[in-house]
Amino acid sequence: MFDALDESRLKKVHLRITALSSGGSFLDGYDISIISVAILILQPQFSLTSTEITLLLGSTILGMIFGGVLIGYITDLKGRRYVYLWDMAFFILFAVLSAIATDYLQLLLYRLLLGVAIGADYAITPTIIAEFSPVKHRGKLLSFSGAAWFIGAFASYGIGTVLIPLGNVSWRYMFLIGVIPAAIVLLLRRDVPESPRWLLSHGENAKANASMREIDSSAHVEAPVTYSRTRIGDLFRKKYIAATAFISVFWFALDAVTYVIALDGPSILHDLGISSDAASGYATIIALLAIIGAVIAILFIDTAGRKNLTMIGFTGMVVTLILAAVLFDYYPDIIYIVLLFVVFEISQELGPGITNSVYPQELYPTEIRSTAQGFGTTISRVGALFGIFVFAFVSGAYGISTGMIFLAVISAVGLLVTLWLGKETAGKSLEELNKT
Repeated sequence: MFDALDESRLKKVHLRITALSSGGSFLDGYDISIISVAILILQPQFSLTSTEITLLLGSTILGMIFGGVLIGYITDLKGRRYVYLWDMAFFILFAVLSAIATDYLQLLLYRLLLGVAIGADYAITPTIIAEFSPVKHRGKLLSFSGAAWFIGAFASYGIGTVLIPLGNVSWRYMFLIGVIPAAIVLLLRRDVPESPRWLLSHGENAKANASMREIDSSAHVEAPVTYSRTRIGDLFRKKYIAATAFISVFWFALDAVTYVIALDGPSILHDLGISSDAASGYATIIALLAIIGAVIAILFIDTAGRKNLTMIGFTGMVVTLILAAVLFDYYPDIIYIVLLFVVFEISQELGPGITNSVYPQELYPTEIRSTAQGFGTTISRVGALFGIFVFAFVSGAYGISTGMIFLAVISAVGLLVTLWLGKETAGKSLEELNKT
């Protein structure tokens, strides 16, 4: 039915849709990571307690919990393009308000609402990519979305390192700079068409054909599709319950671990006795080298497969976290800790950090695809908050080494659930994967 899309060669239009769709992941990586640098300035300026710091670090993630599942559902109801534009406009608004906040409570609120906008974009952008991608290239195109997160993180740490010397106003500039790529993405997204799969699933045959011709001028939908209603409850039907359990547990485990390293990483390095500037600089290097993992995923995800890469990634996370726990106890040398963090980030980025944007697109049909992505986003951010707060408690009460062991155990859970419930989805069309 969608042969023109599935069998198309890779074209500029695919790359344009992928780049503009990955903008949300870039901004997520930027804004999640920039607060971990900005907090080094905000803490003394506002005399923040450890609880206030943790709340501020987690505020955007909390917003994503609400933005993910709610907006994912709306995207399946109203269309991909509808949300695709509005969520970026709201992102710009709350990014600006965060930059001009006058006190801690204002900043906390604006960062929370910023998270709603980011969660919305997270729910929609992989779906846009998946529904336009050729089968042979779908994995690598979706991998760009995951890679964009770390490009955003790298940009944030680099910009933060440059701006820290400006003193108490530096955090405002850190937030404002994030508005620039968001505005560019918003302007360019106006030309991205609606998904033909969504249009056809809602009986819009003529519009679906027009959208497909953005890829192939001779494309034509040969058969109509009966409209299927979008129900969140369908995620828990017998047909999809295993997929929902898999995505929920593996993504929960991933974010419970990776957000701790992303948000607390500069502070962990700072506590080893180096300056704020040096801690931010090392975080920049870690984020840059982590992109190696994304490159590996892009090159091999359509041949090695989704499940194999996910298992390799989780294994690398478990091993590096256990080694880090040993080093923190017996040999807390900054260079070795940084090297382990680099290997950790490469591992997660070549595996679950990429496949979390791939699996929800391939395991569910058009009518609940964005709902599934949004639900997974919500569960993952619950995991992130769980990881942040429990890690703060465990490492505060029992030491950083015990905190690292806690993260290793969570990573092992992700590995086990992938072994048990993970499926291989490479090489098949979305319709093949979701036959009734």
